[in-house]
Amino acid sequence: MSSFRSLLNKRQSAYGMIVTLKDPAVVEMLGYTGYDFAIIDMEHTTFDYGLVQHMIRAARCVDLLSIVRTGHNDYGAILRVLDAGADAIMVPHLTTREQAEMTVNAAKYRPLGTRGLDGSSRAAGYGSIPFQQHIRRQNGVVTVIGMIEDAAAVDNLKEIVGVKGLDLLFLGPADLAASLGYQEQFDHPVVIEVMKEVIRISREAGIGIGIPAFTAEDVNRYTEWGANFFTVPPIDTLLFSQTLASHIAGIKSASLKIQ
Repeated sequence: MSSFRSLLNKRQSAYGMIVTLKDPAVVEMLGYTGYDFAIIDMEHTTFDYGLVQHMIRAARCVDLLSIVRTGHNDYGAILRVLDAGADAIMVPHLTTREQAEMTVNAAKYRPLGTRGLDGSSRAAGYGSIPFQQHIRRQNGVVTVIGMIEDAAAVDNLKEIVGVKGLDLLFLGPADLAASLGYQEQFDHPVVIEVMKEVIRISREAGIGIGIPAFTAEDVNRYTEWGANFFTVPPIDTLLFSQTLASHIAGIKSASLKIQ
């Protein structure tokens, strides 16, 4: 299994979805249908660690990269999900250089960080992988992703992107727009310009950056700005609800015509 940053180096774009439905089958379906990654969401859900580990297993079964979005500044969660075998961690509301450094420290073993050692974890093959080999592999493949979704993060972005070991960034347009004073106005000119600036600074620093997208048109627009990985559509529940609504509306409409 390649690191997420390696995938982006080999391809023009990568596509995934945020998973909030409590079933590893959702993760499997993403792999079978051609997605590249799943973001297993522990920020806005009630997922427990046992379920998350099963979702990571499901991702591995279908050659899908597993990214776990932890809670804000939850460094204990970073350790647990990486020991469970996650390919990457995503930290929401990354706002300062110091926070970025703490996140990298939690995700990487020495000398790159201070991640707690455990040679018996699932990531270490339950002890079957030689310990030093496990450490080298984890430091080489684990990907660290920070979410930029606050005005403070934009102000500190040039310092944040300079943190060694921070591999990728991901824009959160909803929270970012609200933080800028334009709640639910994702297409406001001020919000658009800020997002473009975030992408530009990230790419100039050699850091890949992702963003939620709904359509091919969105993907093309964001690609032109410099983004290179996308959640499309952003969340599984949103896709499911929209599909159900469209389906039942069509059924009802056709039924009325028959009557």
